[in-house]
Amino acid sequence: MDRTEFERLRDMRGKRIVGDIRLERRSEISVAWEARDIPIINADGVEARLNVQLVAETGAKTLNVKIPGVGPICRLEVDSRPHKPAGRSHKHSLHHPDCPRHNLKQDVVDRGDLDGRSLKEVFDAFCRMAHIVHDGSLILPPDLAGM
Repeated sequence: MDRTEFERLRDMRGKRIVGDIRLERRSEISVAWEARDIPIINADGVEARLNVQLVAETGAKTLNVKIPGVGPICRLEVDSRPHKPAGRSHKHSLHHPDCPRHNLKQDVVDRGDLDGRSLKEVFDAFCRMAHIVHDGSLILPPDLAGM
């Protein structure tokens, strides 16, 4: 996938996520909660998958879009580790075909406007930016409500 293909998918209207997204603990001893391989339906039939993660201990939130066989093409991290030159909240995206192989490390964009937002607020902002309609609810365990 190149930048033009990425931008076409990113900017495409009418993308959908159908059904509830329910975060579950990654493992019995983990502080990370996640929902994996959520299909993003789109008019081009590109097999895009969303992973959502929340680290309860730190409040870090990550939304990562992957294309099977390609790798990650977009990642939004909020209240996470800083990635210079950006701060703790930032967005990674594909710029060159080899970006997925390097885990989208080039051209990280600061998103300080999302600092301190809840996962629901971050998810809603992500959907707006990516022109995704979510036909369902984002469901967190009661003890994580507001994170």
